[in-house]
Amino acid sequence: MSKDTLLATALRVLRESRSVSQKELAEQSGIERNTISKYENGWIQPSREKLRLLLDSLQFSYTDLEEAESFVRRLRGVAAGPGGRGEATALVPGGSRPQQMRHVAEELGRNLGTLIELALRPEDAE
Repeated sequence: MSKDTLLATALRVLRESRSVSQKELAEQSGIERNTISKYENGWIQPSREKLRLLLDSLQFSYTDLEEAESFVRRLRGVAAGPGGRGEATALVPGGSRPQQMRHVAEELGRNLGTLIELALRPEDAE
């Protein structure tokens, strides 16, 4: 059973925001696809060295990862509903919390690259 940690979800969202498959990321980073899957499902955590390889392959920084984790944290607060008990939301009515988060991550993955770029863009560049 996955642990769906902030880091796991953030890594998956960052990868999906670049429209890169786990297989492609494995080829780019030199980390096995199965290992990347374990990272993204929270079964194991990457070492600092492996995390750097993943981020470099995706062209993200540690700051980007921290922003993605913060984004996931805020999103989980919204998806959990009032009281944080994982009630059904308008996003995924009746779904369990892990199902809700996976659905939201998949939906955001399609557009998250643009959202992250906008969020990280210096104010004077707008």
